[in-house]
Amino acid sequence: MRHFRQTVRFRPRSKRRRVQRELPYQGRSSLLTRGELVFFRALRDAIGWRYGISLKTRLADVVTCPPEMWDTPHGWRISQKHLDFILYDQLTARTIAAVELDDRTHEQRDRRKRDVFVDQALDAAGVVLIRFRAASRYVPFAIRRQIETVIAKPGDLP
Repeated sequence: MRHFRQTVRFRPRSKRRRVQRELPYQGRSSLLTRGELVFFRALRDAIGWRYGISLKTRLADVVTCPPEMWDTPHGWRISQKHLDFILYDQLTARTIAAVELDDRTHEQRDRRKRDVFVDQALDAAGVVLIRFRAASRYVPFAIRRQIETVIAKPGDLP
């Protein structure tokens, strides 16, 4: 696979020569961390193909606020946060539940404040939030049971 370097050309203010600069960006090897990928695979096994799974979705794509509030702290706060996973109906794209994977970073003070805000925002919008503790391994059946107790009747998932 070839990698191409991207250059940016700035419009000269005068007839000076053009300046070319390389952008410092690189592609990531995965959208998910190793821990998130392990959980994602178990989550996929747990729910089968009943729901779609969206990765790292912006909170503002799940909940919204009135248009006049987007340029206030209410709009800014939801536009700057992401949720680990979203379970959605594959036919309608309706959000079924938000799923957060809580690792050790969620014990930090600023992260706890962020989690409280996310919990409140989702609750205010009527969106179900399911939290899972990060682990090195997951049991898909246990994930399935936890999801069923919150969003579905037992046996509803394939």
